[in-house]
Order: sequence, then structure tokens, then C-alpha cells
Amino acid sequence: MTNNTHLEQIIFNGRHYDLVDLTEFGFGAELQLSDGEKTCAGTLVLEDERFDVDFRVRSEADGVSSCTFIAIPISSTEKIRKHIKRRSRRSGGLDERSYDELASGVISEAPATGTGSTEEAQKKGYVKSLAVLALMFAMIGLVVLSAVFLRSRSSLAVANAALVGNCIPINAKVEGEIAEVFFSAGDQVRKGDVLLRLSNPEIDSENQQLAAGMATANSKVSALTKQRDLFVAKLKFASKKLELEKEVAISELDAAMNSRASAKAAYERLAPFVRDGAVTQLELDEVESMFRAHEANCIAKENLIKQIDFSKDAASKNLLILGDRLDDELGKIEADLEIAQAEAKELKQVYTWALQRQKELEVVAPRDGLIYVNYRQKGEFIKVADELVGLSYPGETWAAGQVTSGQASRVIPGQPVSIRIPAIKCNLDGIVMAVGHRAMYSKGHYNADFRGANATDVPVKVYIEDLPEDIPSGIRLQMAINTGFGVQWLDNSMGYELKTIGSKKKADNGMDPAREPSTVTLASLPESQEE
Repeated sequence: MTNNTHLEQIIFNGRHYDLVDLTEFGFGAELQLSDGEKTCAGTLVLEDERFDVDFRVRSEADGVSSCTFIAIPISSTEKIRKHIKRRSRRSGGLDERSYDELASGVISEAPATGTGSTEEAQKKGYVKSLAVLALMFAMIGLVVLSAVFLRSRSSLAVANAALVGNCIPINAKVEGEIAEVFFSAGDQVRKGDVLLRLSNPEIDSENQQLAAGMATANSKVSALTKQRDLFVAKLKFASKKLELEKEVAISELDAAMNSRASAKAAYERLAPFVRDGAVTQLELDEVESMFRAHEANCIAKENLIKQIDFSKDAASKNLLILGDRLDDELGKIEADLEIAQAEAKELKQVYTWALQRQKELEVVAPRDGLIYVNYRQKGEFIKVADELVGLSYPGETWAAGQVTSGQASRVIPGQPVSIRIPAIKCNLDGIVMAVGHRAMYSKGHYNADFRGANATDVPVKVYIEDLPEDIPSGIRLQMAINTGFGVQWLDNSMGYELKTIGSKKKADNGMDPAREPSTVTLASLPESQEE
């Protein structure tokens, strides 16, 4: 165990361990772990404060286990920060010196000793020492400059880098105030789970008005439908009545025609006897008048039958004969019914859309995943398209960043990438997947938050090998691309070569990496050459 001036310990498995390099993200300690033990729980002791923490062992070197906190509460993180600040102020020694000493830059004065010759010898010794130090610093500077120059020629830093792959931003589809939150960062959710519920009184009021209007329209359609059905039944009844009246009229016409025939026969039989004086002219005139009356009755019955046929034809065409005019009442009813049905259909579509808007007040998970960040809180007013939640999901993981347009010609798919996550002091390896517009629009999500500040910045997409599952999407990275020296013999002598995604896994399984098809051909040319 190390000696710690300020009390910083972790209590794990009943034992106290001093901490090394305590930060708000993790610590180091000489822990005694069981075989395969990586995820642990203990009690963090910071002077007079104690609180429980969960941590994960990332690596071990020289007996010291490098650990990072897991799902540590914000309150605990604040306690660690305050403790580190207090420790830094005390270790600075400001309280051990006076203000005058600090202001003058003098800490203490050494007493003068020795003779003049001793002082001269000391001066010569100082000069020699300074000369040796200057020579050493010059040589070290030359070596450093050479290393920096070589590194600058073979390494290219990626700006604004972040872990992007397999993360979905969930945005608001309607505006409203956050009424309820049903999750916390780090929760596992399934597709369709309700994450947030918004409230919007305007949407509720509008839906109520639409529902009332749709009920009125449906009532109007129903009333007109009944009126139409009644009128159709009325027409059918009228047609049936006309048929019966026609049958009666035909019967009466037959009787009238028989009476007319009888009267005509009587007239023709009596007419010859008028000349002989057997029948008077008055009697013959009476018989003739009777014949004329029966003939007029036949004509009237024939006209009645024609009128009945005309009325039946009008009824078949949904017309009613009202005195001297025709009335298309059914046509008016059907026209009003069509208008009412169109209005009801339109209101139904609007109401369906309004119900969908109301349904969108519940923000649901679009797929299974892990809530890695929540941008909002209860009571906050949200506008349309505002980002609410970040959802990450397992699968292929990649990172995004930018290089300048002048540097883009040095980047090609397959180049190895060194990646560091500063927040948890984790180092990873990566491979350039694509560069240029293909990096932006190739498979996977690309968030505009990670684009560069300048329009000339060129996006770069990097595949990450062996990424731990508990590292959330969106975390910031430090990435450097190994571009090589650009000289074939020098690159060959340094063992520099391009990689293919999956080659490490193939090599671990004993298979030939050269037979693995390359998946980095998404962009065979840099952005500057493509355009």
C-alpha cells in the first residue's frame, strides 16, 4: 500500500486500501482481487466523508489496479471534486508562506559563507555546470524536435472526435411541457416503452372541439340518410298506389267502352225507325246524347290512365308532381347528404391527425437500447424537433471527427488509429472506415453536433475494435491517425501497413487475415480527390 498524506481510501472486501491518482472518474489502488473479478462495490473514504461506490477494474500494472466509477451519482462526483480542490489548495503551501514572501518571490535567504577564492571556484563550477546543462538540453531538444518532426509526418490528430456509432437522438414531434419522466440515464428500455409524457392544453382543447364537430357532422349525415330513406319509401308507396289506380282506371275504361258500344248500337238500331214515325226524333236524340256521354267518359278514362303512367314515370325518376310542377326533393336530399358526408370525412381525417398529435405527446423508445443521456427535465417546455433523449444500442460501434481540407489528402481507409478516452483513461485501437462525404452518409448515424466549425472541415469515420460495452455513445475522444511517412521504403522498414476491419478477430481465431474481405472500401479516395 502507498502512503497517502490526505486520507483517501477504498474499503473493499473488509480491507482498507490507499488510493493513487484519485479523479472524479476513477482511481488506482493495490487491490487484492479474485480471479476474473472486474466489477466491484466498495466504500470510498475521503477524510471525514464516506459513501458507497461501484467501480470497474480496467487494467493492472505493477500491482496497482486502475479503476473507473460505474453509474456514480452526481452528488458523489461533486464530493470527490470538492475533496480534490481542498487537497490541491493545501498541497500548494500557500498557507505556509506570508503574502509578502509570495509577492516578492523570496522564500528564504541563505547566509553568506566562505572566502573570495571559494566564491570564484564556485562561479567557475557554476559556469561549467551551466555549459554541460546547456549542451545536454540542446541534445535533448534536438532529439525531441526530431521525434516531433517524425511524428508530425506520420501522425494526424482528428479534431472534434466523439463516439457516435449506434446512437439515436430522440426528438420531440410536438411541442409541450414535460409532465412526467419515466426513465433515468443508464436504464435499459425496450421498443415502445414510454420515456416522457408531455402536456399541451391547446392540443386537448382542439381535439375536444374536433370531436364535437365530428359528432355533429355524423348526426347530420344520419338525419339526412333517414330522410332520404323515408322519401325513397314514399316514392315506392306512391308508385304502388299509382299502379293500383291504373288498374282501377283500366277497369273503369273497359266498362265505359262497353257502355259506349251499347249506346252506339241502340242509336244505330233506332235511327231507321224515325222516318217511319215509329220512333220520335226526341227519343233518338236522347239515345244519341247517352252515346256521346259514354264516349266522353271513355276519353276521360284514357286520359286518366295516361296521367297515371306519367306520374309513375316521374316517380321512377325520383320526381313528384305537385300541381303544375315537378319537384326533385330526393335530389336535394341526396345533394345535402353528399355535402354532409364530405364534411364528416374531412373532419374525421383532421380528428385522426389530431389524435396522432395527442399520441405523440408520449415519447416512446424507437427500439431496444440503453438511455445514455437525458437532455431535459420535468416542467421544461419543449418545441418541435428539440432533442430529448440519447439512446444507444449494441452492435457495430464507430467514431466520428474532422480533419481540415488540407489534411484530408493524407487520410485513406485502412489506416490505424490510436484512440484515448480521457474521461476514463482508456486506450483503444481503431481503423479509418471512410473519409469525406461517404463518412457522413455511410451506414450508421452521424450527428451534426460532431461536425466541424468550418465549412471546409472533412468528416472522418473510424471503426473501433474491442470497445467495452459500458462506454456510452456520445463520449468525447482523442484520436490520432497513423498516416505513415509517405515514403515506401521507410514505411516498409517501420512495418507500417493498412488494416482491414475484422483482421484482428480473424488473426485471434487462427485464420488468414489476408483472406478477410476489406470493408473499408466505402471511400477509396480522400475527399479532396473525390471532389
